Amino acid sequence: MVLTSMIMLPRRLQPLTTIALIPMSLFIPNILSLPLVAGNADWNQFDVCITQIAQYGVEQDKAALACSDALIPKELSQCVTMIYRATPIAGDDALNACYQVRRPIDLGHCVADIYNAIPNLSLTSTKNRTTTAKEPSLSTLLTSCRASLRPGYYSECVIAVNRNLPDITPTQALNKCLAAEDFPRALFPVYEQ
Repeated sequence: MVLTSMIMLPRRLQPLTTIALIPMSLFIPNILSLPLVAGNADWNQFDVCITQIAQYGVEQDKAALACSDALIPKELSQCVTMIYRATPIAGDDALNACYQVRRPIDLGHCVADIYNAIPNLSLTSTKNRTTTAKEPSLSTLLTSCRASLRPGYYSECVIAVNRNLPDITPTQALNKCLAAEDFPRALFPVYEQ
């Protein structure tokens, strides 16, 4: 009797072990995206940041300087990665934008979300990396997301304005939503005591 209850125990625990393994599978893509170099078991987040940013055409000296000055280096490299993979923006321009903000991951999401949602933002191909952020719409996109106080809400605003106003250009949508972030004095006049 005791023997049969011990055999049944693993079958009862099987659903629990499956549930326990599910969260671990969420981390596998993040682990696989890190660069692996044989023999460097003592790598830290600065090593990963420099190596990751250098993959996108940024000189290693410039990547090292940016990563050494970053508060959280892995967030800086994630920002550059998001922008580089989602847009035709060069790695140097992505690094400059990510380096200038407090929340680089929010900037990366803002740029990637807007670029993916508005296909006519730029007519360049993502395979052509000679395109830099000097192009007016891409430069405005980087500058606007960087200047926004709340990049997540800003990207939602730009996408909604562009979708619902067919006569507006993407650059006008970027500017309209950035201007809306100012405190609207016409709606809320200064309170005088």
